[in-house]
Amino acid sequence: MIVRAKRYTRMAIWLHWITAILMLIMLFQQMFGDNWIRVPIGGSMAGWKPSTHASIGMLILLLGLARLFWRVASPPPALPAAMPGWQVRASHVTHWIFYALMIGLPITGMLALAPYGAERLDVEQVRLFNFMPALVMPDLGTWTGTAHELLTNIAKLLVIVHILAALKHQFWDKDGLLGRMSPTRKARSNAACSERSAPESSPRRTR
Repeated sequence: MIVRAKRYTRMAIWLHWITAILMLIMLFQQMFGDNWIRVPIGGSMAGWKPSTHASIGMLILLLGLARLFWRVASPPPALPAAMPGWQVRASHVTHWIFYALMIGLPITGMLALAPYGAERLDVEQVRLFNFMPALVMPDLGTWTGTAHELLTNIAKLLVIVHILAALKHQFWDKDGLLGRMSPTRKARSNAACSERSAPESSPRRTR
């Protein structure tokens, strides 16, 4: 019988936390300074901020695809048996929306660069990882910027809900759910988990 691990794999844990940190920076950095991509009409897009925004967005896209492939290849651990059904469904839906956002946000951002840069200078100076131009997508119209902003607002809301739900499970429910994704706790092997979950055999009778 196949027994699921009690924790996510180490690769899944690190992919999660690296992506989470990058998304928090991208979504909320404007709260602590100038927005990295906001340039007034007629202004120049040269400089490190637009290129950093585009580069981190591309990195999130690559990490999102890696996480999606890893999830398919290595199914996540089962949720606590005591968790209500609606919470289980909400958890699954939330995770798949996050995957869609990790892919959809960078793509709409790349599509939005051409119409955005048409009214600004030096858009060709926006480069990915200081290696290649970020302006590689066609100009499909200003709706791409609207879509990118809409997905950004959805992502902000979902991140806040996700964090509050994790804190609820950790401090209110105390079901150890957050520990499955902790990078500091040592993961138990599948064999150990199966040994603990298997019933003890009765001792042999000696004659």
